[in-house]
Formats: sequence, structure tokens, C-alpha cells
Amino acid sequence: MRSAGVADYSSGMSIPLLQRTKVAEDCWSALDAHEKRARLLRAAGDVFAREGLQAPMPAVAAAAGAGVGSVYRQFPSKRDLLAALVVERLQETERGAEAALAGEHDRWSALTGLLWMLAERQASDDVLGEAMATVSEHPAVAEALNETLVSLQRLLAAARSEGALRADATTLDLRLLFAATRAANQLQAGAWRRMLELGIDALRAPQPGRGAVSDASTHV
Repeated sequence: MRSAGVADYSSGMSIPLLQRTKVAEDCWSALDAHEKRARLLRAAGDVFAREGLQAPMPAVAAAAGAGVGSVYRQFPSKRDLLAALVVERLQETERGAEAALAGEHDRWSALTGLLWMLAERQASDDVLGEAMATVSEHPAVAEALNETLVSLQRLLAAARSEGALRADATTLDLRLLFAATRAANQLQAGAWRRMLELGIDALRAPQPGRGAVSDASTHV
């Protein structure tokens, strides 16, 4: 079960989730460029989550209520569409990390709340993880990832300064943790929760009285 403090984190610190809404009734031609882009990204997220990254661009167009040509005017290639979707997800995480730094909760609670929210979303919709492997070298993705990692580094530093986070924890550890929760969920549905609990416990700073196990206790 989640520890106290995690539940109040609408991810613990209010990361805005990508809303899963039905395509609006508005006529496509009545939307401005920003609205068209937003609708296409929502539709793409839904389609790729449901059908996988192999889903064709016409499927995204249909889900958005747009013509295929309109999709390509916004995103010249499927790779660009996937990159834009990944960038949007990364920016949500970045905003969440910044919100955690500015929030009223202690930074450890904010950090663990963030981890719970991201892992839960990954378990139900792993578009980010799958797409990242495909477009990781896209310039826009590389830039967004770097900015996100900077914000996460700041959050880790704040949690470390409170004495709650182990001294050697890095953003690489967070990425390893999400790789582990993804693998656990593939092994058994729902197992990501146990993996996340173990990972968070490993990130926690050693507490007094929880030192190394004695030599005697290591032998059965």
C-alpha cells in the first residue's frame, strides 16, 4: 500500500495529466493551429495506447476528426508526431517536478508522489516508454529530456538536503526504477506496485539503527 503523503499528490504534487477526452464536436476547420495540434496529440495518445505505435496516421486522423493531410501539415512524419507526444509527456513531468519544489509538502513526499503517479500512468499507458525508444535522438525530444532531468535533479537535491534521500541517488536511478516497474508489470499485471515500493525504499536515506547486517545474520 502507498505510504502517507502519496495519496495527496494528485500525483503528490499536482502534475497535470494528459486529459483523455472525446473529440470535441467543434468542426476541425473552426479550430486554430494550437487547438488542432492539441487535438491531434490527444487522439494520437489514445490511438497509440490502444493499438500500439504501429497504428497508421490515418487512424490518428480519424480519431481527431481530421483529414490525413491535416495531420501531415501539423506533423510532417509519424516520427515527428511521436516526438511531439513524448515531448508533451516530458514537459508534464518537468512541470510536476517544479510544482513539487514550490509546494508545501516536504520534498521526499513530493518526490515519492511523483514516482507513484508516473509509474501508475506507465502501467496503464506506456506510450512514453515505447515511443521514447523510437524517437530518443529526435532533437526536440533530446532537449525536452534534458530540461526534465534538470528539474528532477533539483527535486532530488532538495529531498537530499532534507536528509530523506540517499546521498548517491541520481536521475539515472529514477530511470532504472521505471525500467524495473515496466518489466515487473510485463511479468505480472500489477507487480509494478511492489517493484516501486522496493525501489522507493532503496532510494531512502539510511536511518539510524538500520546499518549493515551482521556477519552472523548472513549465514543460515
